[in-house]
Amino acid sequence: MTNSTKIKTLPEFSERRKSGLTVCSADGLETVREGTGVSPGIIIGRAFVYDSREQSVPQYRIDEKDIPAEQERFLAAVRETIAQFDSIVDRAKGVFDGDPLDSLFDVYRYMLKGSRLVRGVCSRIKTSQLNAEAAIQGEVAAIADVFAEMDDVYISARIDDIRSIGSKLVRNLLASEGAEKTISLPENAVIISNDLNAADTALLNLQKISAFVTTGGSAQSHAALLARSLGLPAVVGIPDLMRIAQTGDIIIIDGSYGKVILCPTQENITLYRKYRSDFLRWKRSLKRLKSQPSVTSDQVSIQLKGNVDLPHEVDFLLQTGADGIGLMRSEYMFLNRQTLPSEDEQFEILRQIASRIEGKPITFRTFDVGGDKCPDSLHTPKTENPALGLRGIRYALTASDLLKTQFRAVLRACCFGDIRIMLPMVTSLEEVFHAKEMLHQCAEDLRAEGMALPDRLPLLGVMIETPAAALEADAIARNCDFLSIGTNDLIQYTLAVDRTDALVASLFNPLHPSILKLIKKTAEAANKAQIPVSICGEMASNHRYAAVLIGMGIRELSMPAINIPMVKERIRSLSLTETEHFVNRLLSLEIPADVVRTFNAFEEGARFY
Repeated sequence: MTNSTKIKTLPEFSERRKSGLTVCSADGLETVREGTGVSPGIIIGRAFVYDSREQSVPQYRIDEKDIPAEQERFLAAVRETIAQFDSIVDRAKGVFDGDPLDSLFDVYRYMLKGSRLVRGVCSRIKTSQLNAEAAIQGEVAAIADVFAEMDDVYISARIDDIRSIGSKLVRNLLASEGAEKTISLPENAVIISNDLNAADTALLNLQKISAFVTTGGSAQSHAALLARSLGLPAVVGIPDLMRIAQTGDIIIIDGSYGKVILCPTQENITLYRKYRSDFLRWKRSLKRLKSQPSVTSDQVSIQLKGNVDLPHEVDFLLQTGADGIGLMRSEYMFLNRQTLPSEDEQFEILRQIASRIEGKPITFRTFDVGGDKCPDSLHTPKTENPALGLRGIRYALTASDLLKTQFRAVLRACCFGDIRIMLPMVTSLEEVFHAKEMLHQCAEDLRAEGMALPDRLPLLGVMIETPAAALEADAIARNCDFLSIGTNDLIQYTLAVDRTDALVASLFNPLHPSILKLIKKTAEAANKAQIPVSICGEMASNHRYAAVLIGMGIRELSMPAINIPMVKERIRSLSLTETEHFVNRLLSLEIPADVVRTFNAFEEGARFY
């Protein structure tokens, strides 16, 4: 297996020894760096420093008579790129269990089949008489501008996908023989890159890779998604690693805690071999959890659901034993295209997902962008402060035709499955009333048109993402069917912290007393109204927060599918009584540092009665 802890001596390092050079850079001194762990696991391997920076792109005008030929040259590169992505998926099948990359690369293939990117490049070649490489660069930049402004971390991170696909297309156009050669890697290679993308993946031998580390990126970057798909450790956000590491250096990667140790001491190598052995034993034990119920040790049931964007993600979600889809983002239906998705298109996507989810519930979040975070097809004006501008339900109620189309698609799809509707960025009860009225009107219209609808309309829920909504949770809970707390935005708006800003990112604290109080207040409001309440932000996906959320009264968590087994195992080790006592202690504290200390003490085994 590629995850072997055996460290092989590479030919180039034999040469370095003969030349009197050290096997590790930095004079062989151990160097420790901490980033963000985005795919769990531990590996001891050899560094392979890979510079994935963009190549220069030629730009020139073409004659009008050459436009059809240039467009065909571009489309040939599209076909070749799809074939190369298919080859990557096939190669992975021979190395890893199942089809680990099929879902990931489905997204890239989708972007290359009749998408805005393809149509836009063909249009630029024609209207600007540009060569294909320059047209790709221009269209990628235009799409990236839209993606970069989006407030949703997952969606905005897809800018890397667009750029990497553009890069691969350009590479194929420039390659003298139509394809680049695969990069030669040593066994047990730890890829260190500035930000690995899909184009780079086509050049790497996946069979020899044991881990990934990037200087930039995020939990939703291509490197992170690739690592999680393959079950390999990954760490992102170590800016100076490419400068201090050399290819061949011994390196330890701890993807669970985001730690990287370059040129480790023998003591640390021995220690991390033990950690790795413990981790692999624990990971094997997780497989049995699929059929096990998600219950605390005193038999309190906690539903675990998944976050989904596209239909093909459902298959992997079901492999984890998930209880349904707790968050289906609808933004992907609108991106990478110049026209709005029709009612029929949205209905068909929902119908496909409903047919795959085995009767489990689907929570569909209506369109959650606005202001300058909108796709070009919506033609909306830019605003100075989009995070506080016309977005979420505010935008949807203003662009009522868009929301009506989504409502109609959901209503029709309800005949095929248990689909609920969730409204994003609500700040007042009035917004809920308007949306509810619109939903009922859409149902009446569809029935008048002879459409088959279930007797009962889908459940209508509200996302609690702002302090205003949390403070009004009692009133909102009495007038909707369920609540879902979006902790990412709730923390950002409550603490006035932009977590993408390095100067204040450390202040983004899920355990801040004000955040805990708002979550508790929302949970109490839902429980009083006897409606479900869930968490669908990043707090739900971190197993360390499970005790806090259960003790608050939360009984449903929604997260990326990859996190479900780890969270389930943690839940099964807790009792409701001990989490409630724990939360009572946390809520009695006023200083954030005290909360963190108490939290860490609980995680280390302390109990409070």
